[in-house]
Amino acid sequence: MPHHAIIFDLDGTLLDTLEDLTHATNHVLDSLGHDPIPTATCRQMIGNGARTLLKRACDGDERAVDKALKMFLAYYYDHKYDHTTPFPGIPQTLDTLADQGLRFAVLSNKPHRATTEMIAHLLGNWSFEQVFGQRDGVPLKPDPTAALDICKHMDVTPNHVIFVGDSGEDMATAKAAGMLAVGVTWGLRDEPELREHGADVIIHQPSQLLDGLP
Repeated sequence: MPHHAIIFDLDGTLLDTLEDLTHATNHVLDSLGHDPIPTATCRQMIGNGARTLLKRACDGDERAVDKALKMFLAYYYDHKYDHTTPFPGIPQTLDTLADQGLRFAVLSNKPHRATTEMIAHLLGNWSFEQVFGQRDGVPLKPDPTAALDICKHMDVTPNHVIFVGDSGEDMATAKAAGMLAVGVTWGLRDEPELREHGADVIIHQPSQLLDGLP
């Protein structure tokens, strides 16, 4: 079945954001009097949005989360480009996919403002027809609502869409939406998690998206 569009996750799929997210999290923890966490720990905490990341980092202390979230967002918006870049091979892969006529969109659990700004700033050479981050009133991945909304905006049917992401949430979103679930191993999660959540295809470098998906 031919595929007409690709929905990409952002963090861990298109952009390597881990170091900046870790620094922002540790800024909050330091401000609240907590010990910093290593990058490897933050890697496992990322997913399901900034609030969930901070709840995990604060050991589930709900009373601290609202204050932590405000500090995190203020710091991260000022530092989100300190170390973040597209993963190696992403620009070349996007060029080739665009030449093949594939249409692009992004769906992230990152706050919507940061998602749209980072796509424009770091990946502005390519046309992403829809870019959605976390928005009030719209459930986060793995709920398929936002993914299906993208299909409506792009006028494509879900079974003609490839969903590319690095987490179990991404794979579960793709399966719930009726899309081809492609898991990538260069991001924040490992291959067993991707397979456990229903990945149809696993790839280990961006160029493998060009190899002819089923």
